[in-house]
Amino acid sequence: ISDNCIFIDTGSTTTDIIPIRDAKECAIGKSDFDRSATGELVYTGTLRTNLASFLDNVELNGKEYRVASELFAQTADVYMVLDLITEKDYICDTFDGEGKSKMDCARRIARVVCADLEMLSMEDIVEMADFIHQKQVEQIADGLKQVHETQNLDLIVTTGLGKDILDRPAAELLGLEVKSMGDILSDDECTVAPAIGTAVMMEKYLN
Repeated sequence: ISDNCIFIDTGSTTTDIIPIRDAKECAIGKSDFDRSATGELVYTGTLRTNLASFLDNVELNGKEYRVASELFAQTADVYMVLDLITEKDYICDTFDGEGKSKMDCARRIARVVCADLEMLSMEDIVEMADFIHQKQVEQIADGLKQVHETQNLDLIVTTGLGKDILDRPAAELLGLEVKSMGDILSDDECTVAPAIGTAVMMEKYLN
């Protein structure tokens, strides 16, 4: 797609933000510890991330509700409610051991503000989910902005399960040009792109 870009991959659990210059990876961080300081690793993902890890409060009906810092709901619940993933995509366990239907997900999201589905309507849950989605986009955009400013690279290439759900809106929030690996690969191939990349690197290493 380009020899000079920032490659961003959001999977189920983490977001890797990898600068590419002259077709070679040029990340500053060489460990997860280092990358957590350079913006190259944002420990947030499309499925497994505890909502309380990036939320202090949730806005609903013009009020701010403080969130419960418990393992009540994860990002997969949010994206099920918003129809951005399917039950087939929801490959991790649920926090409460219950089902993965949209209603089950809504029930878990309600618990984040110490409520239930008798207190909140489905419309309320969708409003909460939209707010939570935007907060996770902003979390990823914060890391992307740091890498963009350090490397002076303007083209963002997205892949992974979160390529359209989180990475594209994060890049667009920063006003950066975005291309998707989905333009040349299927969604399933994009989801396993890191594994394919690792295999290619290993082949080169062995040869």
